Amino acid sequence: MLNIDEMIKDNITPDGEVLTLREKFLGVRGIMRLAENPALATLKKLVLPANQASDEGAEALANSPYLGNLEHLNLNHNEIGDDGAIALANSDKLPKLNDLTMFGNAVGDVGAKAFADSPHSKKYIKLDLYKNQFGNVGYKALTESENLKNCEELELYRD
Repeated sequence: MLNIDEMIKDNITPDGEVLTLREKFLGVRGIMRLAENPALATLKKLVLPANQASDEGAEALANSPYLGNLEHLNLNHNEIGDDGAIALANSDKLPKLNDLTMFGNAVGDVGAKAFADSPHSKKYIKLDLYKNQFGNVGYKALTESENLKNCEELELYRD
């Protein structure tokens, strides 16, 4: 496996604003090392689907001191549950994040409510929580949230 510095160098756009690491299977340790890398400071878009981030990886990203310029974060298919969702929903280290995609994870009612209740959710233009594990409680919290009333694309799955 390439080291994180090489992966960043090989997959970041020349302007330093977009990093795509799709299906690199970085795992928790790889995501944690990524989150600690100063090269992320210029990123506006981070694409990380299918990297086995889990809750710990999501927490590392939520607490990264280098993602203050990030506007778009794609964490599709990363085995992220409620703890990771809570960390992302409540992070003050992601002040510009307005597009969060978490399709196909394991976010339950508690994680869904964290997004619904977080004042940070007011900035979302898009929040994609399609194909997660929350039920009616989470669905109701998200669709009735005052914090998400200006969200233009709220992607949810409903039976």
